[in-house]
Amino acid sequence: MTTTPALTPAGRRGLFATDPDQRLRPGTPEQAWELWLTGPDALLPMPDLATALMAAAEHNALAADLDDGSPLQPVSHALVLHHGYAWRREGAARPGACTAVPSLCWTAKCSVCGDLVEDEFIPHHDSPEAAADDAVGSREWDELPDGRLVCDRTDDAHDEARAEARTEDAPEPDENQLTFL
Repeated sequence: MTTTPALTPAGRRGLFATDPDQRLRPGTPEQAWELWLTGPDALLPMPDLATALMAAAEHNALAADLDDGSPLQPVSHALVLHHGYAWRREGAARPGACTAVPSLCWTAKCSVCGDLVEDEFIPHHDSPEAAADDAVGSREWDELPDGRLVCDRTDDAHDEARAEARTEDAPEPDENQLTFL
């Protein structure tokens, strides 16, 4: 028989407590912006709020990607600190802001070198077919008979892939056909 230990609610750290005496200050008061990595309990100085927010987002995304679901997995969060206190934006991000709904986007990738279609930005499409159509129609990429895409680079590997595609596309020889030299 398996028993489960009694669970108790986790205590809050007090990062956002309204009472200053109850508010946790994990950072350095003299440092305007810091990033606090809770797992290793490390403080990283940041030059400004924007850099701190980007670094926190990158760290938290990487930590989520590395999480294998194991109960032994160390927990690590990145929090932005302002003069030692956890930073929190005042009010809504913008009027009418709501929760974002994730959606799946597609972009074309060269099957030879792995490059993505990009110029000023990487285009995102609603389907793989739309991404391939954009790459072939707007970017002068080639689509091979098996559906693979080849970018417009002109090196040996790309030229070889295009040549293989032309060979696969060639009609089967007919016994009644004469070969002209």
